[in-house]
Amino acid sequence: MSVRSLGYLGIGTPDPDGWVAYAHDVIGAMSVGPPGSAEERLLRLDEHPYRFSVEAAETGGVTYIGWEVGDPAGLERLTARLRAHGVEVHEAAPEECAARQVDRMVWFDGPCSVRTELFTGRRVAATPFVSPLGVTFVTGDQGMGHVVLMSPRAMEAVDFYRDVLGFRLSDVTHLPMGGTFYFMGCNPRHHSVAFVASRKREGTHHILCEVSSADEVGRAHDRAREHKVPLMATLGRHSNDLMFSFYMRSPAGFGIEVGAEGRRVDDETWVSRVYTADVWGHHAVADGDDGYAGTVGTIGTTSTERTATR
Repeated sequence: MSVRSLGYLGIGTPDPDGWVAYAHDVIGAMSVGPPGSAEERLLRLDEHPYRFSVEAAETGGVTYIGWEVGDPAGLERLTARLRAHGVEVHEAAPEECAARQVDRMVWFDGPCSVRTELFTGRRVAATPFVSPLGVTFVTGDQGMGHVVLMSPRAMEAVDFYRDVLGFRLSDVTHLPMGGTFYFMGCNPRHHSVAFVASRKREGTHHILCEVSSADEVGRAHDRAREHKVPLMATLGRHSNDLMFSFYMRSPAGFGIEVGAEGRRVDDETWVSRVYTADVWGHHAVADGDDGYAGTVGTIGTTSTERTATR
């Protein structure tokens, strides 16, 4: 497998300053630069130069995905495979590589209308990561977390990530009153990307930030309450990746999952299965429940198209 991990995400939002403040005060991310600088919108979770790049956009959602490839030879093989499948692959200009802080990067128009980037040779930050809230994030060989995208063409996205990019299909989940989720991995993290079937639109469902302990999840839950962040789903534990987590709505409209204790996958022994329920919890939150600001129970869907939080 050439892709090693989820490296970074572009975050589009009508309120970039609000998203940065939310990332600082609730998630615990660290800005690269001081307040008021362009680098303030580059957010770190670890030793990488940044994991989130926040930019102004008319609607909220992930604007690009960066996947780290193990070495230059792997990037060459993967680029050739993409072109053999008819994908138009673009070589990134030097200024684009400098902005991403990588040696080389190629990009193409990926599934769910998201620009998809493959890179090698990412820089390591010159200064230590220090969370403003003292949070330790679980990254390393598992990458920065996971991203879940929704699309009416979810199976096409699954086929592309499996057959072209070389991801494994970790599991499938069918949820009553919800949707079908396809979880895909490229390293010991259970899934680095997932796709959910949506009848009407493409968009970002949620992003996971994994933290080091259940207590850190609880502290994030308290901060969400303190800052009146709308909850989307209560605390709970997933049945497939065993993540203990909750979901809240970011200022861009899509969800952020904060979780801990996610299982690691061994590709030599892993068996893909189908799930229909969580172990417990993760109940959708209705308007005003639990003293939080009003919200609906799902991301980007209407009352007639409820996609369960996953």
